[in-house]
Amino acid sequence: GPNSRGGCLRTRMFAKTRSQGTAHEQERSVSPAVVLPSRDSQDAEEEGLLVKAEHLSSGLSGRMPNLSPFHAGVCCLLSVQNSSYVLLRRYSSGVLHEEASAQSILAVGEVLKLCFSWLMILRESPDDPGEARLHDSAKRGPRWFAETSLKLVRTSAKMAVPALIFLGMNLLSFVALERISASSFTLIQQTKILFTAVLSRLLLQRLLSLARWRAILTLFLSVLIICHQTQPQAACAPPPRETLATAEHMQQAADMREAVAGEGGGPTERAWHDYVVGVSAVTLEAMLSGLSNVYFERVLKSTALSLWERNVQLAGYSLLIYVPMAQHAHPGDMLHGWSGVTVVVACLGALGGILIGLVLKYCDSIIKNLALSTAIITTATLDHFVFHGPMNLPIIAAAGSVLISIINYTDA
Repeated sequence: GPNSRGGCLRTRMFAKTRSQGTAHEQERSVSPAVVLPSRDSQDAEEEGLLVKAEHLSSGLSGRMPNLSPFHAGVCCLLSVQNSSYVLLRRYSSGVLHEEASAQSILAVGEVLKLCFSWLMILRESPDDPGEARLHDSAKRGPRWFAETSLKLVRTSAKMAVPALIFLGMNLLSFVALERISASSFTLIQQTKILFTAVLSRLLLQRLLSLARWRAILTLFLSVLIICHQTQPQAACAPPPRETLATAEHMQQAADMREAVAGEGGGPTERAWHDYVVGVSAVTLEAMLSGLSNVYFERVLKSTALSLWERNVQLAGYSLLIYVPMAQHAHPGDMLHGWSGVTVVVACLGALGGILIGLVLKYCDSIIKNLALSTAIITTATLDHFVFHGPMNLPIIAAAGSVLISIINYTDA
């Protein structure tokens, strides 16, 4: 049976590992979460399975990884940034209806990320001794900056594709947040796990375990419940007598009166149009997110550039796209319609990219998933109490199922 085969495999791998000596044991103990570069070698696969088995056994024994103050700080900042960014974009575009173009907001954010990435490159020490001597002699002055910039330009072709993908993702997120609530946006956005898994199977020929497919199925069913609970029919249905005076239904009544007073059809038709456009936009954004994940794994991880050097290349291509679009939206005044809220939104967008870079370089997926889970809860709660977003028992249960699905997918 599967259990007996798994036990034999673990026994054989354990015997093989012990025969390789103490030095190999020390090397593996320093870096337990190894990302294997090749999947064609049977030895590498067995070694990876053994490392994963040891990690799971340590988790089952009750030992949890120590969360340093740095990791805890990054986790809290990423969670606050994620929820604040979604809520403020919803407030700016869906409530205030500000005239600032999304392209100008994204362009300012890319400038901030570009500056921070260059600062991190300055702080990094090169691994190659010859490169280190060159940098020491040049003292990272104009010559070093020119040579580094030329190297990044020559090797930047691969970053054009994710720049276009991120353009579509960012613009679609603004479109969605104009039409659906922040909590619905955040929960439906988690279908990116589904699209990442499907595209990994189609493009990378990667086999996923049954446990992961079950987690994906649970996630998909939970998102369907959320979509059903937030559709216009549920929102516009006559409220029960005992809940007639709640803030949520008062807001719904105001929206219905505004729709009836308008010239473009009844409330149900107008609400359905916004709902379909918003859900379609966030679903397409999640699909592009999965595509970007697969692209990075298949192409970009094979390069020798550091994370911050890739961010410089990505920011450069993004600025080449965003700046002309912002100029076209408001000729001669890229910052037309900006306010204090818009400035905060741009800074939060840049902070998100920086924090993701820090998580990828210095932390692990546990920190990222912990921050994501707390951000989902925070966004849904604040969206309900501040913007009168949808919140009922089925949505709460579905949101909890989404969180459990994300954890199960990671642990599997």
